[in-house]
Amino acid sequence: MMEAKSSLVKFPEEGLIYDYNYDTKERIFHSWLDFNKGFEIDSRHTYGDIVIPTKDYTRMLFLMKTLMLNRKHVMCPGPVGTGKSLNCYTLLQSGLPEEYQYVSITFSAKTSANQTQDTIDSKLEKRRKGIFGPPTGKKCIIFVDDFNMPKKEEYGAQPP
Repeated sequence: MMEAKSSLVKFPEEGLIYDYNYDTKERIFHSWLDFNKGFEIDSRHTYGDIVIPTKDYTRMLFLMKTLMLNRKHVMCPGPVGTGKSLNCYTLLQSGLPEEYQYVSITFSAKTSANQTQDTIDSKLEKRRKGIFGPPTGKKCIIFVDDFNMPKKEEYGAQPP
């Protein structure tokens, strides 16, 4: 007969498990909103520059940062206008340690493979013939925005 053991971790009673971050040191759950308690809008910002850190915004930044720092690939799919690019640029510009640099590429239907290669190569150092990489001591993240292709036509063609 199996013996029931009580959990050492108390799950939150309200909301979903996705509404919380688990602190492994304190062994408790914190609401994603707790990370933004001291948030105030800077009066010097213009209206278009203001970003209100919602729980979704905070959770996405945390997850992307955790994955990137552990050298995992990240893809952020979703509907148009949901802040995917804003989240990524926020993290890349100010949320990663100094040893990270990034290359940003915005794809369109007219983006060619050669343009993509040239953009990436221009941000990296040439180490030897045909070998490129970030400066010594740095790690490079390649951010591709609007990673999509035109919708296929009825007969399977994808026009430029």
